[in-house]
Amino acid sequence: MSSESTVAVTAIWTDDQNTIKGDLLGSSNTVAMAVGILGNHISKHMTKVYGLDPPLNPLAMRAKYFPDVQPSDMLNVCRPNGLTAIFSPNVETNRRIKTQLAQKAQANQISVETNTALATNTATTSQSSTQAAPSRRSRRSKKRNAASAANPVSTANPASTSNLPQVTMDVQLKEMLASMQNEIVEMRGKNDRILNENGSMRNEIESIRNKNESILNENESIRNKNERILNENGSMRNEIERILNENGSMRNEIERISNENESINNDLASVRNDLNAARVKHSQDVEALKEITMLLVPLHLRVLLDLARKKVLEHLGHETWEDLRASRSVYQLADTICNDLKQKGVSYPPSSESIFFLCSYNNIRRAGNTAAHSAKEDDVRHAVLTQSLESRDRRCLESLFTYAYNGVPV
Repeated sequence: MSSESTVAVTAIWTDDQNTIKGDLLGSSNTVAMAVGILGNHISKHMTKVYGLDPPLNPLAMRAKYFPDVQPSDMLNVCRPNGLTAIFSPNVETNRRIKTQLAQKAQANQISVETNTALATNTATTSQSSTQAAPSRRSRRSKKRNAASAANPVSTANPASTSNLPQVTMDVQLKEMLASMQNEIVEMRGKNDRILNENGSMRNEIESIRNKNESILNENESIRNKNERILNENGSMRNEIERILNENGSMRNEIERISNENESINNDLASVRNDLNAARVKHSQDVEALKEITMLLVPLHLRVLLDLARKKVLEHLGHETWEDLRASRSVYQLADTICNDLKQKGVSYPPSSESIFFLCSYNNIRRAGNTAAHSAKEDDVRHAVLTQSLESRDRRCLESLFTYAYNGVPV
């Protein structure tokens, strides 16, 4: 496996003193898979360190990793610095570790006490033998022996002192004991705070008792008021009885008014029927008026054609339309009128199409042959406006209207 295809991975326990390092394929493992592998290895290692039975479950740990990448990313994204995961136990695992360390501490303490007792017995035996030795020296030697007897530890064999067991505690045990002491201090602080809160609560309870006393006094006052209200309710019942009697008479009056209203409603229904009949008759009259108006439309349009022809005769100097037409065809007549009007420069001349429409025997003239030959200007305008807005008849009639009425628009 080449170094280019692997990525350095590191697992660190929460105490920073237990670390596992290794390499994993960057193209075959995701970040999540790498963290899982590191979790399995660190859990086995910490099981041996703490002597846990049953072994530490990898799922009983919390993990944080860096650099900040997605769990689904391939491990290659962690190059060149590699992936580092920090593992910490959950609450249950932390409790197991503390229990295991406490048991080890208790076993070490028993061993220390046993070795200390043995060392004390040895020193006592040595002191007794020293004091029992005969004094055959000078007074100076006796004084020195007396001093030695008074301080037996100082005369003890150095070799025996060096044999005393040295008590060495595990670094993790020290840290755990320090943590427990901090927790004890914290718990003492919490207890003091709780005591202070209890004192405050006692004062509050005393205040509530005083308020309850006040409430009881108010309740007594309320009872007295309630009795007075009950007495007033008795008098109000009598008043209500009187009102009920009045209501009975009012019901009779309301019954009479209801009968009158029913009669009025019947009359109103009859009026509505008459109104509906009048509306029907009005609609019929309107329809009849519309029919009469439509009968007058052809007449008014024929009047417009006659007025336009009369205006042409005046401009061209002819007495009758037949005199103007002579033997010309409709097309020749229309061209003659159009050219003569242009030469004379008349105002508002009609279009060529309108002149041809005027010269021909069209539907407008045919429909108006049976009508009278006089109409008001407004009637003629209304007749023109009845024609379809985009039709040829409408265009021609508007042009002839403007010509016949000296430039007045429709």
